[in-house]
Amino acid sequence: MTVVDILLLGALAAFVVVWWLRGLPGRAVLLAGMAGAALLLGLWGVIDDRWQDGIGAAVALVLLLVLLVNRLRKAPEKTGKPWVSGVLFGLLALVPLAAIVSFPVSALPRPSGPHPVGVRSFEVDDASRPGVLLAKPGQPRKLLVRVWYPAGDITSRTPAPYFSEQEADTTAKGMGSLAGFPPFFTYVKHVTTNSYTNAPVLAGPSRLPVVFYSHGYTSFLSQNTALMEHLASHGYIVFSVQHTYDSSDTVFPSGEVAPADPALAQMAKAPETDAAKAARTAQQQALSGATLDARLEGYLRMRELALGGISDRLMKSGEIWAADRIFVHDQLQRGAVPPEIRAIAAAGDLTRVGQMGMSFGGATSGTVCMRDRRCAAGINLDGGDFPFQAFAADVPAPFLMFHSDLDNIYTSLKVAPPETPRSFNEFSYERLATMGARPDVYRVSLRGAQHMGLSDFTLFMRRPARDALFGTTPTRVMIGAQNDFVLGFFDRHLRGIASDYPKAELKRYDRWVKPVAVDEVRTWWAAKTEAQRAALTARIERARAAPVGASAP
Repeated sequence: MTVVDILLLGALAAFVVVWWLRGLPGRAVLLAGMAGAALLLGLWGVIDDRWQDGIGAAVALVLLLVLLVNRLRKAPEKTGKPWVSGVLFGLLALVPLAAIVSFPVSALPRPSGPHPVGVRSFEVDDASRPGVLLAKPGQPRKLLVRVWYPAGDITSRTPAPYFSEQEADTTAKGMGSLAGFPPFFTYVKHVTTNSYTNAPVLAGPSRLPVVFYSHGYTSFLSQNTALMEHLASHGYIVFSVQHTYDSSDTVFPSGEVAPADPALAQMAKAPETDAAKAARTAQQQALSGATLDARLEGYLRMRELALGGISDRLMKSGEIWAADRIFVHDQLQRGAVPPEIRAIAAAGDLTRVGQMGMSFGGATSGTVCMRDRRCAAGINLDGGDFPFQAFAADVPAPFLMFHSDLDNIYTSLKVAPPETPRSFNEFSYERLATMGARPDVYRVSLRGAQHMGLSDFTLFMRRPARDALFGTTPTRVMIGAQNDFVLGFFDRHLRGIASDYPKAELKRYDRWVKPVAVDEVRTWWAAKTEAQRAALTARIERARAAPVGASAP
C-alpha cells in the first residue's frame, strides 16, 4: 500500500468507529473531519495515479452528503447503537479496501542471484530502414532499448520505480486503453523494482552471457522485469527492445514519445471482411482441428490468407521485429551505442547469445534464431510462429517453448479441449519427419496460467480479481516457474553448465508444469506416402517463401 492508501483507509475506519459512538463529545465535527480527510486523500491518490483511491473518495463524498442531509434536517441526536446505518457505512468502507488490496503496490520479488542489478535505457537509430510504420519518410527506425546487468557497488542508490512519471502518463495509459480504462496500469509507477538506474557494471568478469528480449504485441519492453532481474542477478546481461509503433507508447531517454500506431486499434474494430472471416476460420481449424491433417491445413491457409488487416500486419511486424533485434545486436557488437552502454556491451559475449520473448516477442525469437547464427539458445514464452520461418523447420539452436495453460485456447473457441495438452506450435521448430525427437527442443505448459500471466502483470493484482486476466496459478508459481525454467535453460545451453535440464525444474513444479508432447506429428508424417509428403513439403516451402502481403500461389 502507499502512504495515501493507508491514511485514506484509516480515515474511513475512524469515521465508522466514531459513527457508532453516539454521545461522543464533538462527534459531528469528528465525523465531518474524517470524511473530509478521506475525500481529500482519495482525490490526492487519483492525482498521483492511484485510481483505486478514487473509490475511497466516492465513499467519503457519500458520507459527507449523509452528514449534510442530517444537519439540514436538524434531526435530534439518537441514542442506542446505529445498527442499520453503522453496518451500511462499515460495508461501504470495505469497498475501497477491496479495491486497494486487489491492486497491490509492493516491491517486485527479490531475485535469487548473488549480484545486485543495474538498469539503463538508451536509443539506437537504424538509418537503413527509414519510414517504417508511422515514421516519416526518411526518418530512421528509432528503437528504445533497456538493459539489465549484474552491477557493482550500489551504495547510496535507490531502486528504480517500475514506471517513471512520464511512462505512467504514456506507456501505462496505452496499456490500460487496451482494457478500456486508460488509468488501469498507471498505479504500477508506485511499484519498486530491484534495479538500480545507471549503477556501475560488475567489475572484473568479461564475456558474460547475453540475452535479447522482445515484449508482447502492443506491450512494452519492461513487462517481464522480474524475469530480467532474475537473470541479471545470476550474471546475465539482458537487452530488451521496444518495437516502436507496434508497442504501447515509447518514451525515449530524450523525453520524446513515439505513440502506439492507432491503426492497430482501428483494424481490431473494423467490420470483418470475407477475407478476414476466412482467415479466422483457418485459425480456428489450425488450433482446434480434430486431426493433424485438418490442423496443418488450417495453418497453411492462415499463411496463404494473410492479406490485409491484422493477419497481414502481424506478418509484416514479424519481419520488422526480427530486423530490430538483429540491428540492436549488430550495433552493440560494433560498439555503435551511447558511451555509457559500451562498458556493458564489452562485458558480454555477443558472439553467441540467447534470444527470448513473450507472445509476439517469443515468435520473434524463433525467427531470429532461424536467421542469425549468433543465436545459441532461444525461448518462446507463449508466442506463435510469425512470419512462418520456423514452421516445419529445424531451429538451429536449442529451444524452449513455454506455454500458458493450453486448455484456455479451447475455452476461448468454445470447443472441448483434447485429452492431452497440444502445443499450438506443434508444427514448428523441428522438421515434421523428426518432430519431438530432438532432446534440446523442449515444450512445457503452465497449468492455470492465462496468456498475459506470463509477465509481471500477475504481481499487480490479487485473486480473485486477476484470475480472468492472468490465470489462477499462484503468483509465486507463475513468476517462479518462468524464472527457473528460463534460467535453467540458459545455464544449460548458453553457459554450458552441465545439468539434466529440465528434470529438476519439472520436479520442483510437478503440480503445475507439464511437458507437451508432439511425437504424434512424427508418426503421422511417417504414415503418409512419399507423394503426399512431397506435395505438402512443396506447399509449406511456398508458404514460407511467400513475400509478406502476398498470398502463396
